Amino acid sequence: MLRVVGEPRRIDRAIKRLQGALKGVPARSVRLTWRGGELRATIHWARDDSFWWAIESRRANDGNAARHALLLGHAPDPPTRRESITCEINLPCAGADRRVAGIVVADDSGALYLAHSGRMGGARPGQRKSGFRDFLDDGVWRQVTWPDSKTSEALIVAPLASPRLTRLLGQFVDSVRRFKAGESSRAHLNLCVEPMQGDSTMTACDRRLVDAALHEELAKRGLFGGAHDLFSLKGERPQPLFALVTDGRADELALAVGSLSLASARSGPDIRPILIAPAALADGDAALNALPFACVRFRWRGARAVFDGLDDALEG
Repeated sequence: MLRVVGEPRRIDRAIKRLQGALKGVPARSVRLTWRGGELRATIHWARDDSFWWAIESRRANDGNAARHALLLGHAPDPPTRRESITCEINLPCAGADRRVAGIVVADDSGALYLAHSGRMGGARPGQRKSGFRDFLDDGVWRQVTWPDSKTSEALIVAPLASPRLTRLLGQFVDSVRRFKAGESSRAHLNLCVEPMQGDSTMTACDRRLVDAALHEELAKRGLFGGAHDLFSLKGERPQPLFALVTDGRADELALAVGSLSLASARSGPDIRPILIAPAALADGDAALNALPFACVRFRWRGARAVFDGLDDALEG
């Protein structure tokens, strides 16, 4: 169960964790603009994840409570002297405020997460503020409980203790950019069996990173068509079907293996089942090598998942 954090001390701890964990090349006195306003600030460019960030503390005024503002901008190239804000996640300095989109939540173990209500301002004409929920329906959406016992759904942006915090935040910024630009959401290609419902929140966040990295690798190999269609879904090759094991729990592994076995029995030679498992698990479990289908190992290189044996598994 995830609960909204309202204690000033814990919110301050979350902000300090963000500032300490997020990396980036500083750019000072940058003019930041958005619809109806601007300010000058020092921003930090996370080059590998194509965004910049800054945290500003704002005093109470005009009926608004004091808050921390996490400013974020899409930036595949180095920032200039003037940058546009892609989105802003406001977090109250104290208490729980459903009027702002930013939320700090904690799980039963006390681990903290940065979350977002899903209401997205600054959208294009005709877009609803709630339209971001539909656009990012494959995001990690969870029920959160407020101090008054009311519940609502929130998007979990990132676990604050995750070593992949910067990559997850960059993924969020890119999703907001695409939403506000009117781009279509990423197509569901049904290449992966559904994850189990009992995934922990942290595991679900990592699963999205592994899934995105796998999609990129398959696109590089022409799996989805294009000029170099190496592995055509419509050709003679069977369609690959993946099951992702993210943290190696026994129940997660059993579900993945069972799902692939059932799919293989139903579809026969029309599909090629492939298990994606952490290298630390696969390397130490001889039983995985005895499976009747391929097992591709993934390992983290920094915050990116890389896959060992993917080409061999696709080619059969």
